[in-house]
Amino acid sequence: MDKEGRKAKGFTVLELVVAIFLIAIVIGTVLLIMSANLNIIDKANDILVANALAQYTIEDVKNIEFPPIYYDRQASFGDRPLKDSTTYKTPDEVEPTTDGNDWTPKEMQEKYIVRRYNFRYDGSNSFLSDATQSDTERTMSHRIDVYVLRKRDKALILNDYILISRDGWQ
Repeated sequence: MDKEGRKAKGFTVLELVVAIFLIAIVIGTVLLIMSANLNIIDKANDILVANALAQYTIEDVKNIEFPPIYYDRQASFGDRPLKDSTTYKTPDEVEPTTDGNDWTPKEMQEKYIVRRYNFRYDGSNSFLSDATQSDTERTMSHRIDVYVLRKRDKALILNDYILISRDGWQ
C-alpha cells in the first residue's frame, strides 16, 4: 500500500526474481530435451547409413567370382592384416581402427570409414594363417568381415560378415 492507502500495482523485486528463475528452469529443460533428441537423431542416422554402407560392401563382395582364376583377384575380397611377417591375423585379432585399407565409397569418405577383411579357411574349416601363395589353392571358403566406423572419432557403428564357399553361399 502506498501513503494514501491504495494498493500498489506491479511486481515486487522478489516476485520478479522468482518469475525469471522459473522461466529459466523451463527454458533450460526444453533446450536439454531438444539437445538429447538431436543426439538420438544423429545416432539413428549414423546407424542407417552404416547399414547401407555394409550392405553395399557385402553386395560388392558377392559380385566377385569365387574361386578367382588368378591369385591377384583374391585381394578384391578384402584386406588380410599380418600378425607378423609369416602369419595373418584371425578375425578376433583384427583392429578395425588401424588395420587394413579404407574401402569407403567416395561419396561417404568425409564421415565414415569402411574396413573389409578376408579370412580364408580350408576344407576342414581351419583358419589359413600362413602368408604364402599356397593358401590360395587350399582356400575352400572366405569369411568377409565388414566394419563401418565414424571417421571423426573412429567409433565402431556396425560390424557384419558373410561367408563364401567354393560350392556357393553359406
